[in-house]
Amino acid sequence: MSFFVNAVGVPLSYSGTSNHWFSAPGAGPDLYGSAGNDSFYGAGNLNVTMHGGTGDDIYYLYGAGNKVAEGAGAGIDTISTWMSYKLPANVENLIVTNPNNYAFGNGLDNIITAKAGHQTLDGGAGNDVLIDGGGGYDTFVISKGNGSDLIANFAATDAVRLNGYGFTSFDAVHSHLIQAGSNVLLNLGSGEILEFKDTTVDKLQPNQFELPIDLSGMKLSFSDDFNTLNLHNAQGGTWDTNFSWGAPNGSTLTSNGELQWYIDANYGPTSSIHPFSVNNGVLTITAAQAPADIKPLINNYEYTSGILNTHSTFSQTYGYFEMRADLPENAGAWPAFWLLPADGSWPPELDVIETRGQDPNSLIMTAHSNETGTHTKVTSMVNTMDTAGFHTYGLLWTPDKLVWTYDGVQVAEAATPSDMHKPMYMLADLAVGGLAGAPPDHLATPAEMKIDYIRAYTLDNAPASALHTATSTATHSIASSTLHGGSEFGGHA
Repeated sequence: MSFFVNAVGVPLSYSGTSNHWFSAPGAGPDLYGSAGNDSFYGAGNLNVTMHGGTGDDIYYLYGAGNKVAEGAGAGIDTISTWMSYKLPANVENLIVTNPNNYAFGNGLDNIITAKAGHQTLDGGAGNDVLIDGGGGYDTFVISKGNGSDLIANFAATDAVRLNGYGFTSFDAVHSHLIQAGSNVLLNLGSGEILEFKDTTVDKLQPNQFELPIDLSGMKLSFSDDFNTLNLHNAQGGTWDTNFSWGAPNGSTLTSNGELQWYIDANYGPTSSIHPFSVNNGVLTITAAQAPADIKPLINNYEYTSGILNTHSTFSQTYGYFEMRADLPENAGAWPAFWLLPADGSWPPELDVIETRGQDPNSLIMTAHSNETGTHTKVTSMVNTMDTAGFHTYGLLWTPDKLVWTYDGVQVAEAATPSDMHKPMYMLADLAVGGLAGAPPDHLATPAEMKIDYIRAYTLDNAPASALHTATSTATHSIASSTLHGGSEFGGHA
């Protein structure tokens, strides 16, 4: 049995050679192996759980309905799949073969290998071995408290995302690098290290590290901690609850295929619907089935929800914009935090964050532009393991560069389009349908988007280092695919 020595000197084994082979088609909902070394083959159209025995088992998964059940200490087991995947309990190793996916570990010491194209690797807890298997650039996510990891085959186009370690510059990272024989060690503090196998310190460059954004010198220009909800009306207030072009009874975006109607808080006939609530400093936007007596008042839409925006009260050119929120994971929910031009034009548009409830590990970050005379967009799909609870989603907008952040760490980047140099206002909403598709359960359980705060900063006193970040995101996180399928939040124009 071959093995790989991890960053703390412990040999991690690969699965042994299989002696028995089992195929899922025709097996029923459960497929059981032997006490020896087995290989299991799933099928893309089957819902089947494959149960390994006490030997080393290898599972080939071809669809989301293919599941694995392993007992603790029952051999060294491996899952190989083309899909984005997170290891279940008691499985040691993972191979993801297809591009633009993620490969996430569990609490064990894992060996995780990414094959073709761009992959995001995160071993999670444990002292893991993360391997660039060739065929494209990879992002390695390293988070404080998750142990000491080793990266093998770290290429010039690869990147490391460092979460929670306090490094804000490559100089700080470089000062903690040590050459140890043929490997490089990065001292992360608190007893954790990151080991780069078979490389030298001089080969590690600034564009290979995704680091926290530097807020020093930026000036807070807008802040709402949602101890109350200050709605805008004729007497004042902060938040509009309708698009600036919306009808008196509310609005939606039909061009997106959205299935919800945004309730206008100032429209009396629908005042029995309360999509907004505040509790302990958290604002909740709720998307739910529309009561039968309300549907005639909202153009017969199936769902009600809410939108907040600062069109009437706040806009800004350039800056850092951030929301701390707990996003819903209901299938069909489509939460977003975004910016639109105050002058009513479209595009441009900046999507700080969008997610699909059924795919919470994938963060969608987009810049829309009309600089070529037609609508174009650059979309980044950023994969992250940790989505439970509250996280921060941010965007640094400068005259030259756009930098998206997740929990304060730079994760994606694009050049600022030539038509994106005018004031923009903020929007936060919870749509239904559209990019996320129709809810399969018709929102039997209402979806909730919980917002702790929304803030904006100006860049007037920010140091040059904060405005000219050197990260890998210019080449690593910007995806060529466009995920809106031709429809956009700003599709009113």
